[in-house]
Amino acid sequence: MRSGRVMRGFKGSADEFSAGGDSLSWPVFKVCYKTRAVFVSTSLLLSVYISYMFDLSVLIQVALVQLPSKVEIRQKYLLNVSGCKMYWQSNGDYLAVKVDRYGSKSKKSTHSGFELFRIKEKDIPVEVLELDSKNDEIIDFSWEPNGHRFAVIHGDLPRPDVSFYSMKTAQHGGRVSKLVTLKAKQANALFWSPTGKHVVLADGLSGFSGKLEFYNVDELVTMATVDNFMATYIEWDPSGSNITSPRDGEWFAWRPRPPSLLSDEKEEEVAKNLKKYSHKYEEEDDDVSMSLSKQGKEKRRMMREEWEMWLNKWKMFDEEDQTQRENHLIGDDEEEEEYSYETMEELINVSEEVVPLTVDTMSKNK
Repeated sequence: MRSGRVMRGFKGSADEFSAGGDSLSWPVFKVCYKTRAVFVSTSLLLSVYISYMFDLSVLIQVALVQLPSKVEIRQKYLLNVSGCKMYWQSNGDYLAVKVDRYGSKSKKSTHSGFELFRIKEKDIPVEVLELDSKNDEIIDFSWEPNGHRFAVIHGDLPRPDVSFYSMKTAQHGGRVSKLVTLKAKQANALFWSPTGKHVVLADGLSGFSGKLEFYNVDELVTMATVDNFMATYIEWDPSGSNITSPRDGEWFAWRPRPPSLLSDEKEEEVAKNLKKYSHKYEEEDDDVSMSLSKQGKEKRRMMREEWEMWLNKWKMFDEEDQTQRENHLIGDDEEEEEYSYETMEELINVSEEVVPLTVDTMSKNK
């Protein structure tokens, strides 16, 4: 797979690979392989299951093969198996193999269980998990990303049960234990947050119901239940803070988030001591907030003083202007009094004169 180089080829005519051929008879490949791969501690680990016919029953071999050395580091044989499916945990810490077994020799009924491989523990121990009701159909299975918990939807639709399990708890140490079973839930698909802790129980995707239930696995409580008519799928954003559930004909993709700068060990240490770190950074935030508050107060004080100085300046200017205008009016009044004048009439003398009456005088009077 790495080099793309052909390792082996099967050449010949169609007759050579047919049932009547002299050299080979069909099927050429007598064994059915199904594989899943994951990187574990910088090496590639391949999980393989191979089915054989054994005494009229199907024998399954589940094997873990390390590449490129092709060394088989663990295997387990399962008898009377009708089907098998493998689920890797995202970090490669665990492998869950769902095994469907025939319930009777007649092979008319089956029941399901899980083989749980602890990859990073010594000798890779395997633990068998069977549901409380062996006859329950397994509808969906999903590991918590980067975590040690998983969820299973099992039972009969439309109201199956949803069970949560943990691969390690304080009470049970290195044994798988059930956390809770939610009875009669309207769900047929599981969608974990990329950061774990929260999971969406979805029902009716690509149908008409589109029911979503948000569940907190830390607190074992339902946070919210919403309906999204004709939703087709669920997509968490990389931070695990938001989800989208586009409808038929719509498409949505979140921008990828860059990988964390912290190692897995450091992230786990931070998660364990989150309260201590929270208290530390809350104090720093408070200090920054107080500093910003002081700076803001000082800035507002300076702006207020600047405003008051500007206001006082214009008050003084207005007062001076008012004084000048008043003085100008007073000066105009004084100038008007200086140039005023008065008309007076006075009788100096009164005299009488007798004028002789003549012809010329009479004609003039006419």
